Amino acid sequence: MAEVVDVFCSVSSKEIGKVRSWLIPSLRDQRQVSRISLHLINYTGVGRIYDGPDRVGKVTIREISKDTPCGFGEAHNFAFEKVAPADYFLVINPDVYCHEDCIFELVRTVESNRSAGLVEARQLPFEHPKEYEESTGHTPWASGSCVFVRSSFFRATRGFDENFWMYCEDVDLSWRAWLNKYEVIHCRDAVAYHFTGAHYQYRDDRFYLEQFWCARNFIYLMYKFWGPEGEKKATRLLKGTWYPEDFKSEAIRSFQQIKSKMADEPALLNLTSRMVYANKIKVLGYNVYHVER
Repeated sequence: MAEVVDVFCSVSSKEIGKVRSWLIPSLRDQRQVSRISLHLINYTGVGRIYDGPDRVGKVTIREISKDTPCGFGEAHNFAFEKVAPADYFLVINPDVYCHEDCIFELVRTVESNRSAGLVEARQLPFEHPKEYEESTGHTPWASGSCVFVRSSFFRATRGFDENFWMYCEDVDLSWRAWLNKYEVIHCRDAVAYHFTGAHYQYRDDRFYLEQFWCARNFIYLMYKFWGPEGEKKATRLLKGTWYPEDFKSEAIRSFQQIKSKMADEPALLNLTSRMVYANKIKVLGYNVYHVER
């Protein structure tokens, strides 16, 4: 049985209702976990967003904030530094409801494999069609919507890359896990029900925001790992999509702004690592980082 598990959830006032009605009750009902500390990260940095009880069963709840707006990666990096979880922690979206054995299965997986850096839950009702190895659970990347993170790995790799702001930072973290000799694992027995807006359309602006950041970050990700060669390929793939021309131009322009502020560092993938991790670190098309199953 796990004694204490820290849970990080980046959330705004628009989403806090889901935390209260979905996430907290599901954490309260987790089996074989003694205590859960839920840290709600107010990523808007404005005011207070949670006015509920500070304890619900085994779950203690507190709100933390940098008092300034921050992206997904920055929010979780801040929480990690502030909370300093000793062994591991769970990153979870506000629109997730965990099966009662979810956290136990995640803990069991990471504790049974010292090389596990990231362990993702299986997402239902719309299961993510990513590939994974049946025997090991190895998968190219872990979704940040419900992922268990080893603290020593997160600390050693300096956490999320905050340049992404939102979307694709989980792919980047996963690829860096493989490069640093950690494993990325899909845990079939840990189930998280993810009621994503991509299917339920509960926010009118969600589609545009997701598509824009995915487009911009696709180029950044490719540039970060493959250098100018990757940037050129990513730009070509983006230009071949059905998106309007002004959308594509905006995404490319946003990437160039980030690139201009970056130090002139070599691409993360060299010739050797390209061959060693070819089945893990790969791009099969525009924003496609895995074989579908």
